[in-house]
Amino acid sequence: MKSKFFSLILLVVFGAVIFSSCSGDGDEDPMETTQSNPVPSPGDADGVMAAIKAKSNLPEGTPQVPGMPDILLDVASANFYSSTNGGSLVNVGTVSLNDFQLQTVGGNSYINNFTDITLDINSGQANDWTVAGSNGFDGFSHTTAKKMPGVVRFASSVSETISASAAVTLSVESVPSNVDNLLWVISDGSNTVTKESKTTSVTFSASELGDLRATETGIVQVAAYNSESQTFGGKKIYFINETVDSKFVTIN
Repeated sequence: MKSKFFSLILLVVFGAVIFSSCSGDGDEDPMETTQSNPVPSPGDADGVMAAIKAKSNLPEGTPQVPGMPDILLDVASANFYSSTNGGSLVNVGTVSLNDFQLQTVGGNSYINNFTDITLDINSGQANDWTVAGSNGFDGFSHTTAKKMPGVVRFASSVSETISASAAVTLSVESVPSNVDNLLWVISDGSNTVTKESKTTSVTFSASELGDLRATETGIVQVAAYNSESQTFGGKKIYFINETVDSKFVTIN
C-alpha cells in the first residue's frame, strides 16, 4: 500500500488544535500549529474515508486533571478525487459517519464538525458511512466489514525528548486487535519521517532523521489501522479504521 499524509485536523483539549509552546527557533506561532493524523492512501483510490479514534497526551506544562492523563477523540475524514488518487478534490454532497454529518473545508475535504468530538467510533465495532453522491460519484451506504482496532498506546519508554543525530526507537504497549499494519511517524512540524511495521517497536536511524530540525513542538505518532475497499458506480472507495497515539516531543 502506498501511503501519504492528509492534513487531517484533530480537535485537542485546547479547543483550537494547538501545541502549548513555541518552537525552539521561534519561527512558529503555537496558535497556528495544527496536529494531523497519518492516514494511509492506496494508489488506486477514487476516494478515501477514515474513521479515527485519536489519543493525545497532554503537553508538558499543561495543568493536570486528576484521572485524565490523556484524551480520546473521534475524528472523521473523507476525500474524493477528480481522477484516481489525483487531481482536485470534489464535492459529493452530504457525507455522514454513524449518522453524524461531516462538513467541508477548503478544497472540498470533508471532516467532522468541530463540535462533534464523539462520533460513535468504538473499538471492535463497525462504522456506517453514507454519501449522497455528486460530481460523478454515485450515492451509497456502506457498513465496514472490518472492525475498529483497539486503542494503540505508546510505551512509557518513549521519551519526551529525542535527538535527531542518533537512532530513535519508538515502542507501543502491544499491537491492538483488528489491525492490518502500524504506521510510525516522527515530525518536526514541517519534515516527516515514517515507517510501516506491525511490530511493538521500530527504530529510526540517525540518517533517516537527518532532515529533522530542532524544535520544542515536535510530535511522534503511531497509527494502528485496517482498510477495505468497495466500488460504487465505477469509483473505488477505501474505508480506513484507525486508532492513533500522539506524543508531543522536543527534538534536539
